[in-house]
Amino acid sequence: MTTSRIALLSPTAAASPAEALAVPAFGEVAVDRPAHAGWQRYLHEFDPAADLAAVWIDADAEPLPAVRALRAHARFDRTRVYVVGAVQAGPVPAWAEALDVEDIVPSAAVAPAGLTASAELALRAHRALMTDDLYTDYYLDMTFNRIFDWFETTRWDWTEVDLDRIEHGLLDERTVDFLTEAAVIEFGTLPGAHNFLREWQGEASFSSWALQWGAEESRHSLVQARYLDRIGVKLRSKHALYKREPYPQGDVRSATLMMNVISESRASALYKALAAHAPEPVIRKIWRLLARDEARHCRAFSVFLRELCDGDPAHRTAALRMAYIWLADRRGGVKHPAGLFYPHSTSSAGIRRIETIQRDSVDSADAKVMSIVRLLADDDSLEAPRDIKAKLRDLTR
Repeated sequence: MTTSRIALLSPTAAASPAEALAVPAFGEVAVDRPAHAGWQRYLHEFDPAADLAAVWIDADAEPLPAVRALRAHARFDRTRVYVVGAVQAGPVPAWAEALDVEDIVPSAAVAPAGLTASAELALRAHRALMTDDLYTDYYLDMTFNRIFDWFETTRWDWTEVDLDRIEHGLLDERTVDFLTEAAVIEFGTLPGAHNFLREWQGEASFSSWALQWGAEESRHSLVQARYLDRIGVKLRSKHALYKREPYPQGDVRSATLMMNVISESRASALYKALAAHAPEPVIRKIWRLLARDEARHCRAFSVFLRELCDGDPAHRTAALRMAYIWLADRRGGVKHPAGLFYPHSTSSAGIRRIETIQRDSVDSADAKVMSIVRLLADDDSLEAPRDIKAKLRDLTR
């Protein structure tokens, strides 16, 4: 079990002499007092089974080189740093910001009467920091921010959909049936967003995207439900309450992303097929907009997928394995995650009915997925699922 430690870098004449502190909500925390001259050695020999949660460095102990020495070790990236000295008004020094100094605090913060409170605050800050494998020092360097402008400027506006122009005479029972099923299927994105945020705990960039994705997907069920309401069909809210069931092979983030690349690509193809068969112009326009959305989502998921797989063979293998699982077996109709995750919902049967309208539409969707697979595998020879299987054999030998 990892033990928490804090350190007071001398000189700290007024500091509490305790060897350990009882900190509310954290229990007993060890207190180290390395000498300034031995700071480098302390960091190199730090117990690998321990966690240096926070350090207080006296302003008289040359804080700049001391913090630089700390930050030179990747294992101390999350350590919270406080400089102890006279607190002056004005901005924090530039070096303090660059080296992630949490605060400049008065000497009372490490005095016997104040250290426990200071340690509790520091430990809360340390615990609150997420462990992000794709961490970037600056927020705007995150992948989410690199795709945000493109994603935002391609979003459709509600003014593009005029429900007052529905031509009721052009609606048939088949179109209304497909519309109802599509609206129900889209409710599944709510538990999907829950799962994304749960699976990506400790990560910031993709989690930010998941919020955007969930908000945009929620529009899909809403716009279709509003259309249905205009023609006298009301959807029960129970469909928004169904939870997502576990999925196979989904214990690796890259596998989850690959499955969603396939899901979004196929959803785009199915919406295009629906639009092509819809005689009523308003729902035809809605389905075309939703098809475009799903294609955008596929592209964005693939960006995050490539970020995980670049330079990480384990992620690449997991992604290819998931691609093979979903692309290889299309017996009994095209498989879509919604039909697997919600067998208790009418969405499963609905997916099957929608898939009957144009089975070959998904061939083009899967061709796009194969282009993404080729990029991940860095292998232009991959053309079919059997090629993925052969590639996996080579990668796992």
